Amino acid sequence: MYRMVDVYLFNPEHDLALAHGAHNYTAPPFARQLRHDLRLLPAWLAPAGSYIAIPDDCPINEDRRWLQGLGLDVEPIAMSRIADLGPCRLHPWGWDATVRHQLLSHGVLGKYLPTDEELNWMRRLSHRRMTIAIHQAMGAAFSPCPVELDRYDAVVDFMQAHPGCYLKMPWSGSGKGIYRVLDPEGDRHVHHWIEGALRRQGSLLCEVGLDRVQDFAIELLCRDGVTMLMGYSVFDNDFHSQFGTGRVAPREELHEMLQCLYPDLDPVIGQVIMAMNEHIAPHYNGPLGIDMMLYWNQNVSIAINPCVEINLRMTMGMVTAAMGDRHGLRGNFKIASDASSGHYQALLQ
Repeated sequence: MYRMVDVYLFNPEHDLALAHGAHNYTAPPFARQLRHDLRLLPAWLAPAGSYIAIPDDCPINEDRRWLQGLGLDVEPIAMSRIADLGPCRLHPWGWDATVRHQLLSHGVLGKYLPTDEELNWMRRLSHRRMTIAIHQAMGAAFSPCPVELDRYDAVVDFMQAHPGCYLKMPWSGSGKGIYRVLDPEGDRHVHHWIEGALRRQGSLLCEVGLDRVQDFAIELLCRDGVTMLMGYSVFDNDFHSQFGTGRVAPREELHEMLQCLYPDLDPVIGQVIMAMNEHIAPHYNGPLGIDMMLYWNQNVSIAINPCVEINLRMTMGMVTAAMGDRHGLRGNFKIASDASSGHYQALLQ
Protein backbone atom coordinates (compact mmCIF):
# COMPACT_ATOMS: atom_id res chain seq x y z
CA MET A 1 0.00 0.00 0.00
CA TYR A 2 1.36 3.41 -1.04
CA ARG A 3 1.77 6.22 1.46
CA MET A 4 1.28 9.82 0.40
CA VAL A 5 4.67 11.49 -0.04
CA ASP A 6 5.64 15.13 -0.50
CA VAL A 7 7.56 16.23 -3.60
CA TYR A 8 9.08 19.70 -3.87
CA LEU A 9 10.09 21.40 -7.11
CA PHE A 10 11.95 24.65 -7.80
CA ASN A 11 10.43 26.48 -10.79
CA PRO A 12 11.61 30.11 -10.46
CA GLU A 13 10.16 30.94 -13.89
CA HIS A 14 6.71 30.72 -12.27
CA ASP A 15 5.97 34.47 -12.34
CA LEU A 16 6.95 34.68 -16.00
CA ALA A 17 4.75 31.68 -16.77
CA LEU A 18 1.82 33.41 -15.06
CA ALA A 19 2.29 36.44 -17.31
CA HIS A 20 2.27 34.15 -20.35
CA GLY A 21 -0.93 32.50 -19.16
CA ALA A 22 -0.85 29.33 -21.28
CA HIS A 23 0.72 25.92 -20.59
CA ASN A 24 3.32 26.12 -23.35
CA TYR A 25 5.60 28.79 -21.86
CA THR A 26 9.32 28.46 -22.58
CA ALA A 27 11.47 30.14 -19.94
CA PRO A 28 14.37 32.38 -21.01
CA PRO A 29 17.92 31.06 -20.57
CA PHE A 30 18.61 32.86 -17.27
CA ALA A 31 15.48 31.33 -15.68
CA ARG A 32 16.33 27.83 -16.93
CA GLN A 33 19.85 28.22 -15.54
CA LEU A 34 18.49 29.41 -12.20
CA ARG A 35 16.14 26.41 -12.04
CA HIS A 36 19.03 24.06 -12.77
CA ASP A 37 21.59 25.60 -10.42
CA LEU A 38 19.28 26.12 -7.43
CA ARG A 39 17.22 22.96 -7.91
CA LEU A 40 17.80 21.82 -4.30
CA LEU A 41 16.77 25.10 -2.68
CA PRO A 42 13.33 23.78 -1.53
CA ALA A 43 15.14 21.18 0.60
CA TRP A 44 15.31 23.81 3.36
CA LEU A 45 11.51 23.95 3.35
CA ALA A 46 10.71 20.26 2.89
CA PRO A 47 9.78 18.07 5.90
CA ALA A 48 11.96 15.05 6.63
CA GLY A 49 11.20 12.17 4.30
CA SER A 50 10.25 14.40 1.37
CA TYR A 51 11.57 14.31 -2.20
CA ILE A 52 13.11 17.09 -4.28
CA ALA A 53 12.42 16.80 -8.00
CA ILE A 54 15.47 17.61 -10.13
CA PRO A 55 16.04 17.73 -13.90
CA ASP A 56 16.87 14.35 -15.42
CA ASP A 57 20.33 15.49 -16.55
CA CYS A 58 21.48 16.43 -13.04
CA PRO A 59 23.90 14.24 -11.03
CA ILE A 60 21.51 12.63 -8.57
CA ASN A 61 24.22 10.95 -6.49
CA GLU A 62 26.11 14.22 -6.07
CA ASP A 63 22.87 15.94 -5.07
CA ARG A 64 22.15 13.19 -2.56
CA ARG A 65 25.59 13.58 -0.98
CA TRP A 66 25.17 17.37 -0.81
CA LEU A 67 21.84 17.02 0.99
CA GLN A 68 23.23 14.45 3.41
CA GLY A 69 26.23 16.64 4.11
CA LEU A 70 23.92 19.41 5.27
CA GLY A 71 21.90 17.02 7.41
CA LEU A 72 18.76 17.48 5.28
CA ASP A 73 16.66 14.31 5.38
CA VAL A 74 15.22 14.63 1.88
CA GLU A 75 15.82 12.57 -1.24
CA PRO A 76 16.41 13.83 -4.80
CA ILE A 77 14.37 12.24 -7.57
CA ALA A 78 14.49 12.78 -11.33
CA MET A 79 11.47 14.57 -12.80
CA SER A 80 10.75 11.58 -15.04
CA ARG A 81 10.50 9.29 -11.99
CA ILE A 82 7.97 11.26 -9.92
CA ALA A 83 5.06 9.14 -11.14
CA ASP A 84 6.83 6.05 -9.77
CA LEU A 85 6.24 7.35 -6.25
CA GLY A 86 2.51 6.77 -6.51
CA PRO A 87 0.21 9.03 -4.44
CA CYS A 88 1.97 12.31 -3.77
CA ARG A 89 1.49 15.90 -2.71
CA LEU A 90 3.24 18.20 -5.17
CA HIS A 91 4.82 21.43 -3.93
CA PRO A 92 6.29 23.49 -6.78
CA TRP A 93 7.77 26.91 -6.00
CA GLY A 94 4.56 28.23 -7.57
CA TRP A 95 1.58 26.72 -9.38
CA ASP A 96 0.86 27.71 -12.98
CA ALA A 97 -0.38 26.05 -16.16
CA THR A 98 3.16 25.37 -17.40
CA VAL A 99 4.38 23.42 -14.36
CA ARG A 100 1.11 21.48 -14.29
CA HIS A 101 1.64 20.53 -17.95
CA GLN A 102 5.25 19.50 -17.22
CA LEU A 103 4.15 17.21 -14.39
CA LEU A 104 1.38 15.66 -16.49
CA SER A 105 3.90 14.99 -19.26
CA HIS A 106 6.02 13.06 -16.74
CA GLY A 107 3.11 10.80 -15.87
CA VAL A 108 1.81 12.48 -12.72
CA LEU A 109 -1.92 11.86 -12.44
CA GLY A 110 -4.20 14.88 -12.78
CA LYS A 111 -5.94 14.09 -9.49
CA TYR A 112 -2.76 15.15 -7.67
CA LEU A 113 -2.65 18.51 -9.45
CA PRO A 114 -4.74 21.71 -9.30
CA THR A 115 -7.67 21.94 -11.70
CA ASP A 116 -7.86 24.54 -14.45
CA GLU A 117 -10.35 26.47 -12.34
CA GLU A 118 -7.99 26.50 -9.36
CA LEU A 119 -5.11 27.64 -11.57
CA ASN A 120 -7.27 30.43 -12.98
CA TRP A 121 -8.02 31.61 -9.45
CA MET A 122 -4.32 31.56 -8.56
CA ARG A 123 -3.45 33.61 -11.63
CA ARG A 124 -6.23 36.11 -10.92
CA LEU A 125 -5.15 36.51 -7.30
CA SER A 126 -1.51 36.92 -8.38
CA HIS A 127 -2.37 40.04 -10.40
CA ARG A 128 -0.76 43.06 -8.75
CA ARG A 129 -4.12 44.82 -8.51
CA MET A 130 -4.72 42.61 -5.47
CA THR A 131 -2.40 44.94 -3.55
CA ILE A 132 -4.98 47.68 -4.14
CA ALA A 133 -7.74 45.46 -2.73
CA ILE A 134 -5.69 44.75 0.40
CA HIS A 135 -4.92 48.44 0.95
CA GLN A 136 -8.61 49.26 0.58
CA ALA A 137 -9.70 46.39 2.83
CA MET A 138 -7.43 47.68 5.60
CA GLY A 139 -9.04 51.10 5.42
CA ALA A 140 -6.44 53.19 7.21
CA ALA A 141 -4.10 55.19 5.00
CA PHE A 142 -0.80 53.61 6.05
CA SER A 143 0.87 54.53 2.76
CA PRO A 144 -0.10 55.73 -0.72
CA CYS A 145 -2.26 53.14 -2.46
CA PRO A 146 -1.06 51.86 -5.87
CA VAL A 147 -3.00 52.96 -8.94
CA GLU A 148 -3.78 50.73 -11.92
CA LEU A 149 -3.66 52.54 -15.25
CA ASP A 150 -4.30 51.16 -18.74
CA ARG A 151 -3.58 54.20 -20.93
CA TYR A 152 -0.16 55.37 -22.01
CA ASP A 153 -0.85 59.05 -21.41
CA ALA A 154 -2.20 58.36 -17.91
CA VAL A 155 0.96 56.45 -16.98
CA VAL A 156 3.15 59.25 -18.33
CA ASP A 157 1.15 61.82 -16.33
CA PHE A 158 1.62 59.74 -13.17
CA MET A 159 5.37 59.35 -13.53
CA GLN A 160 5.83 63.04 -14.31
CA ALA A 161 3.85 63.93 -11.19
CA HIS A 162 5.79 61.47 -9.01
CA PRO A 163 9.55 61.34 -9.76
CA GLY A 164 11.06 58.25 -8.20
CA CYS A 165 7.88 56.25 -8.74
CA TYR A 166 7.66 52.57 -9.62
CA LEU A 167 5.85 51.18 -12.65
CA LYS A 168 4.98 47.50 -12.31
CA MET A 169 3.63 44.96 -14.75
CA PRO A 170 0.60 43.05 -13.39
CA TRP A 171 2.39 39.69 -13.44
CA SER A 172 6.08 39.56 -12.70
CA GLY A 173 8.34 38.74 -9.81
CA SER A 174 11.78 39.06 -8.22
CA GLY A 175 12.22 42.54 -9.62
CA LYS A 176 11.37 41.58 -13.19
CA GLY A 177 8.73 43.75 -14.80
CA ILE A 178 9.42 46.69 -12.48
CA TYR A 179 10.72 50.05 -13.68
CA ARG A 180 11.86 52.77 -11.29
CA VAL A 181 11.51 56.20 -12.88
CA LEU A 182 14.02 58.66 -11.44
CA ASP A 183 14.09 61.14 -14.33
CA PRO A 184 10.70 61.32 -16.08
CA GLU A 185 11.91 63.95 -18.54
CA GLY A 186 15.33 62.57 -19.41
CA ASP A 187 14.65 58.82 -19.43
CA ARG A 188 13.92 58.00 -23.06
CA HIS A 189 13.81 54.25 -22.59
CA VAL A 190 10.90 54.33 -20.15
CA HIS A 191 8.42 55.38 -22.85
CA HIS A 192 9.21 52.32 -24.96
CA TRP A 193 9.00 50.18 -21.82
CA ILE A 194 5.54 51.55 -20.96
CA GLU A 195 4.24 50.94 -24.48
CA GLY A 196 5.54 47.38 -24.51
CA ALA A 197 4.22 46.59 -21.03
CA LEU A 198 0.73 47.89 -21.83
CA ARG A 199 0.70 45.97 -25.11
CA ARG A 200 1.68 42.70 -23.42
CA GLN A 201 -0.22 42.88 -20.13
CA GLY A 202 -2.91 45.52 -20.57
CA SER A 203 -2.19 47.79 -17.61
CA LEU A 204 0.47 48.97 -15.17
CA LEU A 205 0.44 49.37 -11.43
CA CYS A 206 1.88 52.77 -10.55
CA GLU A 207 3.29 53.45 -7.08
CA VAL A 208 4.72 56.52 -5.40
CA GLY A 209 8.34 56.04 -4.37
CA LEU A 210 8.91 55.97 -0.61
CA ASP A 211 11.97 56.75 1.53
CA ARG A 212 12.81 53.16 2.45
CA VAL A 213 13.96 52.18 5.94
CA GLN A 214 13.60 48.40 5.83
CA ASP A 215 12.14 45.77 3.50
CA PHE A 216 10.52 42.78 5.16
CA ALA A 217 7.77 40.23 4.67
CA ILE A 218 5.39 38.05 6.57
CA GLU A 219 5.31 34.43 5.45
CA LEU A 220 1.82 32.94 5.49
CA LEU A 221 -0.06 29.71 4.81
CA CYS A 222 -3.66 29.58 3.59
CA ARG A 223 -5.49 26.39 4.48
CA ASP A 224 -9.24 25.72 4.34
CA GLY A 225 -10.17 29.39 4.25
CA VAL A 226 -7.87 30.45 7.11
CA THR A 227 -4.61 32.41 6.88
CA MET A 228 -1.85 31.52 9.36
CA LEU A 229 1.32 33.47 10.16
CA MET A 230 4.32 31.17 9.68
CA GLY A 231 7.24 33.56 10.09
CA TYR A 232 9.06 36.73 9.09
CA SER A 233 11.77 37.62 6.64
CA VAL A 234 13.96 40.70 6.70
CA PHE A 235 15.80 41.50 3.50
CA ASP A 236 17.31 44.17 1.29
CA ASN A 237 16.28 44.68 -2.31
CA ASP A 238 18.53 46.20 -4.94
CA PHE A 239 17.81 49.27 -7.07
CA HIS A 240 15.56 47.23 -9.37
CA SER A 241 13.55 45.71 -6.47
CA GLN A 242 15.25 42.35 -6.92
CA PHE A 243 16.03 40.23 -3.86
CA GLY A 244 19.48 41.11 -2.58
CA THR A 245 20.30 39.75 0.87
CA GLY A 246 18.08 38.06 3.45
CA ARG A 247 18.83 37.88 7.16
CA VAL A 248 18.87 34.37 8.66
CA ALA A 249 17.99 34.37 12.37
CA PRO A 250 15.35 32.97 14.73
CA ARG A 251 11.79 34.18 14.25
CA GLU A 252 11.67 35.98 17.60
CA GLU A 253 14.81 37.96 16.80
CA LEU A 254 13.47 39.16 13.45
CA HIS A 255 10.15 40.11 15.04
CA GLU A 256 11.89 42.08 17.79
CA MET A 257 14.04 43.92 15.26
CA LEU A 258 10.99 44.99 13.25
CA GLN A 259 8.94 45.90 16.30
CA CYS A 260 11.72 48.13 17.61
CA LEU A 261 11.53 50.08 14.38
CA TYR A 262 7.72 50.08 14.26
CA PRO A 263 6.01 49.34 17.61
CA ASP A 264 2.53 48.95 16.08
CA LEU A 265 3.67 46.09 13.87
CA ASP A 266 1.49 43.32 15.34
CA PRO A 267 -1.87 45.12 14.95
CA VAL A 268 -1.02 45.91 11.32
CA ILE A 269 -0.13 42.27 10.64
CA GLY A 270 -3.43 41.28 12.21
CA GLN A 271 -5.26 43.57 9.78
CA VAL A 272 -3.33 42.15 6.83
CA ILE A 273 -4.27 38.60 7.84
CA MET A 274 -7.94 39.63 8.10
CA ALA A 275 -7.72 41.05 4.58
CA MET A 276 -6.11 37.81 3.37
CA ASN A 277 -8.97 35.84 4.94
CA GLU A 278 -11.41 37.97 2.97
CA HIS A 279 -9.73 38.11 -0.43
CA ILE A 280 -7.25 35.23 -0.75
CA ALA A 281 -7.90 32.33 1.63
CA PRO A 282 -11.39 31.42 0.29
CA HIS A 283 -9.83 30.68 -3.12
CA TYR A 284 -6.28 29.49 -2.40
CA ASN A 285 -4.57 26.77 -0.39
CA GLY A 286 -0.81 27.07 -0.07
CA PRO A 287 2.10 29.30 0.95
CA LEU A 288 2.27 33.01 0.25
CA GLY A 289 4.41 35.94 1.24
CA ILE A 290 3.37 39.55 1.74
CA ASP A 291 6.19 42.01 1.13
CA MET A 292 6.02 45.11 3.32
CA MET A 293 8.16 48.16 3.88
CA LEU A 294 9.04 50.56 6.67
CA TYR A 295 9.69 54.07 5.36
CA TRP A 296 10.30 57.62 6.53
CA ASN A 297 7.10 59.61 6.52
CA GLN A 298 8.13 63.17 5.57
CA ASN A 299 11.42 62.59 7.44
CA VAL A 300 9.52 62.76 10.74
CA SER A 301 8.56 59.23 11.74
CA ILE A 302 8.69 55.66 10.48
CA ALA A 303 5.53 54.51 8.71
CA ILE A 304 4.55 51.21 7.11
CA ASN A 305 3.47 50.08 3.67
CA PRO A 306 1.51 46.94 4.65
CA CYS A 307 1.28 45.41 1.18
CA VAL A 308 3.99 46.10 -1.39
CA GLU A 309 3.69 42.70 -3.09
CA ILE A 310 1.62 39.53 -2.74
CA ASN A 311 3.44 36.35 -3.77
CA LEU A 312 1.15 33.33 -4.02
CA ARG A 313 4.04 30.88 -3.99
CA MET A 314 7.10 29.95 -2.00
CA THR A 315 9.57 32.78 -1.50
CA MET A 316 13.22 33.36 -0.69
CA GLY A 317 11.96 34.76 2.61
CA MET A 318 10.46 31.39 3.44
CA VAL A 319 13.84 29.81 2.80
CA THR A 320 15.65 32.24 5.12
CA ALA A 321 12.92 31.83 7.76
CA ALA A 322 13.28 28.04 7.65
CA MET A 323 17.07 28.27 7.83
CA GLY A 324 16.83 30.33 10.98
CA ASP A 325 13.90 28.66 12.72
CA ARG A 326 14.02 25.00 11.75
CA HIS A 327 17.71 24.57 11.04
CA GLY A 328 19.26 26.92 13.61
CA LEU A 329 21.42 28.83 11.13
CA ARG A 330 22.49 32.46 11.20
CA GLY A 331 23.95 34.86 8.69
CA ASN A 332 23.10 36.63 5.45
CA PHE A 333 21.63 34.69 2.55
CA LYS A 334 21.98 35.73 -1.07
CA ILE A 335 21.84 34.39 -4.61
CA ALA A 336 25.15 35.06 -6.34
CA SER A 337 25.68 34.94 -10.08
CA ASP A 338 28.91 34.44 -11.98
CA ALA A 339 28.93 36.75 -14.98
CA SER A 340 31.57 34.71 -16.80
CA SER A 341 29.86 31.29 -16.48
CA GLY A 342 26.24 32.38 -16.10
CA HIS A 343 25.79 30.05 -13.12
CA TYR A 344 23.99 30.83 -9.86
CA GLN A 345 24.82 29.87 -6.29
CA ALA A 346 22.94 30.21 -2.99
CA LEU A 347 25.26 31.47 -0.25
CA LEU A 348 24.94 31.86 3.51
CA GLN A 349 27.63 34.17 4.86
